[in-house]
Amino acid sequence: MNIKYIIASAIFVAALTVTAQDKEEDRLNGGSITVVKAYDPSVSDAFKVKSVPQLNDTTRIEKKAVTYSIFSVPVASTFTPAKGKLSRLKPTKRPQYFDNYARLGLGNYGNILAEFSGNVEIDRDSDFGIYLNHNSSLGGIDEVVLDDGFLDTALDLSYGVRSRDISWSITGGARYQSANLYGVFDPFNAALAVNDPDDIDVNTNYLSYGIGGNIDFKESIFSELNLKITGLTSGQEAAEARATIGSKFTVDVQETEVDLGVELDYLTGSFDQQGLIAAQSDYAYFSTTANPRINIYDDLYKIELGAKVNYLSDIENSDGQLHIYPDINASYKLLDENVIAFAQILGGLDINSLQQFADQNVFLAPAIDIIPTDRQLDSKIGLKGRITNNLGYKIYAGYRKENDRAFYTKDIGQYVPLNAEAYEYGNVFYTQYGDLSTTLLGGSLSVDVNSQFNLTFSAQSMNYDVSNGESFENVASQLPDFTADVVGTFQVNDKLDLGTTVYFVGDREVYRFGTGVETLDSFVDLNLDANYKLNPRLSLFLRANNLTGGNYEYYLDYPVQDLQIMGGAVYKFDF
Repeated sequence: MNIKYIIASAIFVAALTVTAQDKEEDRLNGGSITVVKAYDPSVSDAFKVKSVPQLNDTTRIEKKAVTYSIFSVPVASTFTPAKGKLSRLKPTKRPQYFDNYARLGLGNYGNILAEFSGNVEIDRDSDFGIYLNHNSSLGGIDEVVLDDGFLDTALDLSYGVRSRDISWSITGGARYQSANLYGVFDPFNAALAVNDPDDIDVNTNYLSYGIGGNIDFKESIFSELNLKITGLTSGQEAAEARATIGSKFTVDVQETEVDLGVELDYLTGSFDQQGLIAAQSDYAYFSTTANPRINIYDDLYKIELGAKVNYLSDIENSDGQLHIYPDINASYKLLDENVIAFAQILGGLDINSLQQFADQNVFLAPAIDIIPTDRQLDSKIGLKGRITNNLGYKIYAGYRKENDRAFYTKDIGQYVPLNAEAYEYGNVFYTQYGDLSTTLLGGSLSVDVNSQFNLTFSAQSMNYDVSNGESFENVASQLPDFTADVVGTFQVNDKLDLGTTVYFVGDREVYRFGTGVETLDSFVDLNLDANYKLNPRLSLFLRANNLTGGNYEYYLDYPVQDLQIMGGAVYKFDF
């Protein structure tokens, strides 16, 4: 039987068992289930914050007066008490925490990981933060002819000030991504191997940067204000700039919270170089959104009732459109914390950008189409709760309707051995747009025995229907039909922590201009990691990634690195 139906059925049966439980069984005290999102590989470890419960004894017992009466009575006793020994209690050491850390790791394929996170307290109400991340590889994937090395380096700075009435912060940073377009159309591999592939330059790179700030007002109708300015340039002569500003107003009307959010978003960009499939050379959009909402709360239910009113100006084409979307979230406790029904009916205009696409998939053509996505409906309904104090669940079904949804497609290239451009080997992705309807079914189970062990399993099945995408045969190109992941951590003792992440991605259809529809096989990727604390400041770590996946392809023609082993150290400190 197909693995995705086995997993989905197991979650559904477990959820039905919950609803049949008697009310007199163990029940949780407060709180709601937080579901871990689908696994997204990251180079950062999660640091747990250990908390010590505070006891608040509200029952006080008054001591009664005691009267002692001593009588002197002569007693003949032969008992001689032995000398007692003082019993000393060993004080428990409190865990020591630090505000800063540095991490360095080395692995096969010439992989290097470096991280630095620092926080300097300027005074009681302000601090300065810095975060540096570097991840690079020399490459060396089996059967890949061209250079497959990459580099990804990011730097972020922040400064924040807190006071009684207002808090504000400023952030700024930059990121440099460099990769090689090694995923060539297979018929070209043999010819490339003959022509000394080391001399073929297929490098691509992106430099993104930005600055932003936000202000939070504690006692004001004007509750928050945020501003963000970003930019991006590419080694293929593309450029983009974006500015967003948002604000939020909050008032109480007869004990009901009323919010009004306003956002302005301006995006502009250009491509000076085209790929083999023509795309727009310039684009510019200005979006204005108002988001009124009423928040209604009670012990049994929570309702956020709102709407989004958006006006989009397509500046290059001198066009404008008005959109109205629902913005509704609701939940109701059917059986205390054991069974909670929830629903969401959302929508919105998603302003796609080159920076967004480059963050997802760096193997892009020199020019791609950038068009906003009209997310007309994004709905979900389900149940969530806790079976026991340590076991939580969530099951849901949903439907999503998107117009002008972006899909990744490829071409067959235009190979010329001596003077081909880096993007002419059938090795880049383009964006094509169509209307997408998605029906989904999913769920999750989470086990949290104590702070030493937790495990979360989640799965989601999707069914797609594409229209208005005749140019790519209405294929949901590059989208998986099923995903699942398991994330777990186990603290063996005070010194040793173990962790695992397993994720499954189902089959995907991908459209290639010139050949048609191709299928990417499903894969399972198992990752393990161990962290050993030598002392409160210094720890060692060992990671084993992709233990089961082999050289699977997440993107068409782009096999990933096989088994990856990395070891290193983490040093924590205070300034």
